[in-house]
Amino acid sequence: REFISFIIASGCATTANNPPVKEKAVTMVAGYPSGYQDWTNTTSKVVLDKTSPFYGFQRVLVDEKALPAYKNGGQYPEGSKLVLEFNEPVPEGAEGDVIKGATNWLALMIKDSTATKTGGWVFEAYDGPSKTKKEMDVVSGCYNCHTAMKHKNYVFSSVN
Repeated sequence: REFISFIIASGCATTANNPPVKEKAVTMVAGYPSGYQDWTNTTSKVVLDKTSPFYGFQRVLVDEKALPAYKNGGQYPEGSKLVLEFNEPVPEGAEGDVIKGATNWLALMIKDSTATKTGGWVFEAYDGPSKTKKEMDVVSGCYNCHTAMKHKNYVFSSVN
C-alpha cells in the first residue's frame, strides 16, 4: 500500500512504499520512546528549508496499537503512539539525493483520553542526541495546529 506523507500546514505530500516492520518492545526512559525505530515506518519526507520548524529528513513511525486506526481511520486505542522523527538531511551522490542522517529531534503523540486540553493526545518533543524532553507549550506548539485535523483524530499523515 502507499502511504501519504506527514502533511504539514503547507499541504505538501509525497508518497513512499514502505514494508511494515513488526513492533518490538518499547520502554519509556524519562518519556523517550526507546525502540520506536522498529515501529512501522509509514512515510518519509524531506524539508530542506533551514528556517522551517519542520527542517530535516522526516519519518512517521506508528506503533502496532495505532496502526489499524492509522491505516483504516476510526478511533485510536488508548496508549497508541506515533512519532515524527526529524533527521539531518545528508546529500548523497551527484543527482541531489538526500539520505537520513543523525536524529535532530522527534515529536511523540500518545493517545490518552485524560489529556482533555489537547484532544485526547499527549504531545511531547525530544532532543535527538541527548534524548531529553524539550520544554514547550504543547497547546500553542502542537495542539493548535493539529485541531485542523480533528476530523482525522488530530493526525496529519494518513494512508492513501
